[in-house]
Amino acid sequence: MLQIEVVTNLEDFKALRDSWNKLALEANLSVFQTWEWSWNWWKANSKGKKLCLLVIRDGDKIAGIAPFYISSTYYGFPLKVVAFIGTNGTDYLDFIVNGNPDVSVALADFLLNSLKWDAIDLHQLPAGSPTIDVLSSRVLAAKLPYTQVCQDNCYNVTLPDNWDEYLAGLSKKFRWNVQYYTRRIARDYAVSYRLSSGKDVERDMELFFKLHQKRFINKKKPGAYLSPKFRKFHTDLATELEKQGWLRLYIMEIDGRAIAAIYGFAFGDSFYYYLGGFEPDWGNVSVSTVLIGRAIEDSIAEGLHNFNFLRGDEPYKLKWRAQESPNLRFTISRSGIKSGLVQKMFTLENDLTKRVKEKLG
Repeated sequence: MLQIEVVTNLEDFKALRDSWNKLALEANLSVFQTWEWSWNWWKANSKGKKLCLLVIRDGDKIAGIAPFYISSTYYGFPLKVVAFIGTNGTDYLDFIVNGNPDVSVALADFLLNSLKWDAIDLHQLPAGSPTIDVLSSRVLAAKLPYTQVCQDNCYNVTLPDNWDEYLAGLSKKFRWNVQYYTRRIARDYAVSYRLSSGKDVERDMELFFKLHQKRFINKKKPGAYLSPKFRKFHTDLATELEKQGWLRLYIMEIDGRAIAAIYGFAFGDSFYYYLGGFEPDWGNVSVSTVLIGRAIEDSIAEGLHNFNFLRGDEPYKLKWRAQESPNLRFTISRSGIKSGLVQKMFTLENDLTKRVKEKLG
């Protein structure tokens, strides 16, 4: 028999770690559904929010988790809004379910009928997620107003069995670039590649932040890591993920100097390329392309099946033969003026966010 409890305190949140990660791996979900991601995000962003983890058990086994929080205000309005832990800054969000559709239905029904809310705002649901179908059917049955819009596009490469086969699938020109600059750098410089580990992670994250920021300052764009809070979140997260063997922080060094970095993760059958950075002066020898190639080659050797470039419509992803897949934003409100206002605000916010992203490129 399925039973749901609502976890609202940190000690119970902590105690879920092993069961949470086991469930995420069994369900073949992303690194963004791990306990480590949710825990560190919550530590960094919990101000003004109430923890609301829905944990469903089948007997003595955890069969599903819906990691929510409830905020009491929305852009200054006194509105109770339910959202996923990880909203903003997380590429995939979802229920964490073992594949049993009854579990997803039970979580959706509890969300809709047993929590007090003015609106539900679920970001970055992958288009193929069963959660979307379950929510749609339950919302329609309850005759609740809802919207479903494309929020972002993600780009994923399905990896073959070997590097040569992968290279053969690239365009002739881009394949030549990857091979030529890899050979040229190895010929002309003392180049080395390393994965950060242990006590070096904190120092290497600082290296990564600097390289990422230099690249975007050179392009006269803000980059992602100006906020000290955001930096601390990712440094703490990287440290936790390294302990689990899921961090993939690549550092390329040329003549003993850090020139390029990739901040990514390996979880389940996939590599997740979160962000990269490099010294702008070294762009003429395509250090970023060479390092991405190295990460893809290593991922194939590791037996991973996907190299996921995550959100963002940057043209370079298509050169690596990545396929586009949308993430959806699913919002639910109640009937009435108050909730109707929330739904309009959601739509306006989504439109404005898209315009800003297009403006920034």
